[in-house]
Amino acid sequence: MNLEQIAWIQENVDKYGGYGKCKEISSKMQKTFPELKQVRGHYHCPIWGKRQHWWLIDANGAVVDPTAAQFPSKGRFEYEIWDESLPQPTGKCPNCGGYCYDHKYLCCKACEIAYEAYCNGA
Repeated sequence: MNLEQIAWIQENVDKYGGYGKCKEISSKMQKTFPELKQVRGHYHCPIWGKRQHWWLIDANGAVVDPTAAQFPSKGRFEYEIWDESLPQPTGKCPNCGGYCYDHKYLCCKACEIAYEAYCNGA
């Protein structure tokens, strides 16, 4: 990050580090710095775990994350860009916590059987 970008973040991101507003804030920052590209994916926080997230990258692929301060680890760990060719998850499986697709409530047949047994008190 350059000094101009750091100053922008200090002026535009609240004391909570932009918690829950990563898409909105990174989009706003990109309008000021059009050389940056907005991306989405996951940030791997060692304290909170893998989190869905939006951030920016520069022409060299370096991360510029205006909302990194929302994480206890302050964005010092791994960023994983979402592969846009993959199907978009539409929810999470209540049985295993994995992603569900096509608006299904459970991710697979095994979870359907296990969750049905759980719901029936088995």
